[in-house]
Amino acid sequence: MIAVLLLGAVAVELACALALLVVKDSFDRLHFLGPAATLGPVLVVTALVVENALSTNGVKAILAGGLLLLTGPILTHATARAARVRQFGHWEPLPFEEVDQD
Repeated sequence: MIAVLLLGAVAVELACALALLVVKDSFDRLHFLGPAATLGPVLVVTALVVENALSTNGVKAILAGGLLLLTGPILTHATARAARVRQFGHWEPLPFEEVDQD
C-alpha cells in the first residue's frame, strides 16, 4: 500500500514536470503546478500516516501536508496575478475578455 502511494506521488510529480517542459505559456504552466503542489504531497502524507499511524511523525506529516494544501492554491493565484500585472500592467480584465458577473 505504501509503495503504491509513493509510486503514485512520483508519477504525479514526473507527469507535471514533463508537462512543464512541453507547455510554453507561463499561465498554462501554472495549471500543471497545481497537482504537483497538492496531489503529490497528499499521497506522500497518506503513505507516511499509513506507515506511522498517528504518531508524532504522522501528525507532523499531516500538518505539513495541510500547510501545503492551504498555501499551494493561494501561491498559484498570486503568481498568476503577478504574471498578468507584468504582462498587461494591471490585473483587471481587458475590454475584449469575457467576465461572468454572477
